[in-house]
Amino acid sequence: MRHLENVVKRAVLLIAAVIFVFSCSMNALQVNAAEFSVTEAQAVLFTNENTVIRFDADENSAVLLSSVEAGLPIQVTGVTSNGYFRILLDGQTFYIHGIGLDAGELPNTNNSTADIYDKMIAQKANFPEGMAWTNDNFYAWKGGIYFGGYGCAGFAFAVSDAAFGDAGAVIHKDYNNIKTGDILRVNYDTHSVIVLEVKTDSVIVAEGNYNGAIHWGREIPKSELVDEGSYIMTRY
Repeated sequence: MRHLENVVKRAVLLIAAVIFVFSCSMNALQVNAAEFSVTEAQAVLFTNENTVIRFDADENSAVLLSSVEAGLPIQVTGVTSNGYFRILLDGQTFYIHGIGLDAGELPNTNNSTADIYDKMIAQKANFPEGMAWTNDNFYAWKGGIYFGGYGCAGFAFAVSDAAFGDAGAVIHKDYNNIKTGDILRVNYDTHSVIVLEVKTDSVIVAEGNYNGAIHWGREIPKSELVDEGSYIMTRY
């Protein structure tokens, strides 16, 4: 723990120094800021070998740190529409591309619905709206029921792992007990979606291979979820 504290302290001092240097030379730079929107999110993710901390959500933006020790916790405050995490360091806002942070190995047994939602929404940085995703895309799942899946199932499994880690999944058909993070097999066992939000008469979902792409936020009436081939996979 003391080692981690020392690493964080060194990082904070380095950040402060770079901020000072950058602010002193700001007048000499002309930077065209990228245009993007931000989805608010609160999550703790972890640095990896691809972590590059930038001043803006743009590959051409000035770099604060080009390499960071892997495994350090980072406070994420939002996800940009162009694939970056907005982060908070020492009270300052910076950005890291989606490949530069991992979910880590935090235990998931005490996660609240809000925690699960935030971890799923954070995956917009890896899987932005409209990104091509078809049955050619495969993902190996940690949930245990299936080894993995292609297309819509693969996308749902990837987002599920980001939220639940290694937690095992079970199948049930209690449609009065749908939870945020559950994977629903729908349309007579032909399509998979993952639940972002549960409403009284509907669910809000994220899905891959929806017209050949990734889509976030479709609302499906609960009356359309139940048929003879449909079921629920939960990791609670």
